[in-house]
Amino acid sequence: MNNERIAEMETLIRILAKASHAYYVDDEPIMTDHEYDTLFDQLTTLEQSTGITLASSPTQKVSGEVMDGLQKVTHSKPMLSAQKTKNIEDVLDFARHDPEGLFVSSWKMDGVTLVARYNEGKLVQLITRGNGEYGEDVTHNAAAIINLPRTIPSPMYVEVRGECVVARSTFQELNKDGEYSLERSYAGGSIRKLDPKEARSRRLSFIAFECVFPKHNTIARDYVFLEENGFTVVPYRVSDLNRLESAIRDFKPESFDYPVDGVIIEYNNVKIGKSLGSTGHHENCRIALKWADTSVRTHFIDVIRQTTRTGMVSLKAKFETVNIDGSDVSYATLHNYDIYKALELGVGDELDVYKANMIIPAIADNLTRSNSYELDMTCPCCGARLEISKKKTARFLRCPNEGCPARKVRQFEHFVSRPAANIVGLAGSKLEDLLDFGFLKTFDDLYHLERHKQAIVALEGWGESSFQNLQDAVEASRQMELSRFIVCFGIPEVGKHAGKILQKEFQGDPDALLNAALSGYDFSSLPDFGEVMGQNLMEFFQNEENVDLWKKLCAEFTFHMEVNTQPQSLAGKTIVATGSFENFSRDSINKAIEDAGGKAAGSVSKKTDYVVAGEKAGSKLKKAQDLGIQILTEQEFIEMCGIS
Repeated sequence: MNNERIAEMETLIRILAKASHAYYVDDEPIMTDHEYDTLFDQLTTLEQSTGITLASSPTQKVSGEVMDGLQKVTHSKPMLSAQKTKNIEDVLDFARHDPEGLFVSSWKMDGVTLVARYNEGKLVQLITRGNGEYGEDVTHNAAAIINLPRTIPSPMYVEVRGECVVARSTFQELNKDGEYSLERSYAGGSIRKLDPKEARSRRLSFIAFECVFPKHNTIARDYVFLEENGFTVVPYRVSDLNRLESAIRDFKPESFDYPVDGVIIEYNNVKIGKSLGSTGHHENCRIALKWADTSVRTHFIDVIRQTTRTGMVSLKAKFETVNIDGSDVSYATLHNYDIYKALELGVGDELDVYKANMIIPAIADNLTRSNSYELDMTCPCCGARLEISKKKTARFLRCPNEGCPARKVRQFEHFVSRPAANIVGLAGSKLEDLLDFGFLKTFDDLYHLERHKQAIVALEGWGESSFQNLQDAVEASRQMELSRFIVCFGIPEVGKHAGKILQKEFQGDPDALLNAALSGYDFSSLPDFGEVMGQNLMEFFQNEENVDLWKKLCAEFTFHMEVNTQPQSLAGKTIVATGSFENFSRDSINKAIEDAGGKAAGSVSKKTDYVVAGEKAGSKLKKAQDLGIQILTEQEFIEMCGIS
């Protein structure tokens, strides 16, 4: 009997190892987290029932591997996982080991774990988690993480563990073409790039969750130390046993902008936590509560295909509408072709669906698995035969037709979107009408629609007022900035962030940028501008059709030339803005700081020069007062910057 169970264990271990490699190394999952957790739990149950644990079992070691091409570094102490549960009672049993003590609850961040080492106040090494014993040296990409301190006030040796993550809102903005399936894969792919200039455009953040050295008596004191040294610390709560469950329930993932997959609970008293020891897989001082997924039964209907402007075809499963956690759900994204195949779908199959991390609709399982659904392997727009392309481990579908109308529609949708030309109200069926009837062939046609007024007005659903509204929106879009103009063209990797860099370098002049490109300008020499970005930009300008379109569109716009005449009164100063302001949004006050030569920081430390305090300024103001940092009112800030 045990031989059969050992064979079953070996099969599970092979499947889990393959999935772990795809997730941690290739940053391209081949199964959902739910599927992985289910298989992991099956393996754990087998080990407990037989008393046998194989050496290669993932229950005995940390998931992950060290990649080729990066230097291997030994961790100062093993980087272990946390034991996991979906049952709040397990957490309360865990806490009862210290019934009179305090507990720290914090987000379980879902990104790439990093270790930052500092010596004499300077960052000396940045390391990935790797396999828990060894990690990869990615110090060359430290500058890619916008809030990771390069220097800290503490002169002693400091070692910090944290999560490298990208905000969900940022991910949605930067991943419109669907290159990455998850925020985690975006962060992992970015931090491991061998070219630091390329990595810097990725807008990564570092959220500290553990102070390895120096170690204080409590976790809460560790966090205060990290905050004092300029780190962004994971949001946390300290509570006793009686209030622990309530504190945990205060963590609501839908209101937090970073990807998370649960809550970590650990003993605040470091000595007690350490006394509990560890296994080869996890430390016993903490436990992770993953949300129990509210799964609902429904029936599969169809797979919806959509061609993106890059030609990649996204897949969504459509099923009978169900209500999950208070909202109606009818679709779930299938991240790649492999995940679609693994579900073995058939029309009418019974599906188990849920919201991953209480946010993203996902399919937990196909309970019927009739495998009778035949996926249409033609482009849903142009009818071209789809190709199966492989990226790292996972396979994707792609339309090979460069002239595919869907790619054209997506390109125009991108052009008229708010970050680009911002032609308000032009989307959906109206944009498709203009393309279908041949009124739009290239972007500059948008600015000459009056030639086709009579024909457009006669279309169903249009009329004089609709056409006039469109014309008003087109005219309003003629006021342009170089940063948005660059975004209009959808050049791979050259988005909003790159546009701002180019706008500053060429003072907002599109002719200056064009002449530089045609003269062989090395764009990769610009700060935060990677070689891939520079290469893509050069390839764009090497195409005569693109250059011709650039010139035609330049004639349609009035450009705001950016010449910064504002006094550099904050040069070399670090400023933190907190609270709400009468004359500034958060983005605009940070821009004003940078325009005046200062550095806009997100947290207060001993290195902060000024704190600008608006209404309802909270903990940052108090911390600044405790540290004796000069506080500025909004009006004092305006006068200091010389803003008229």
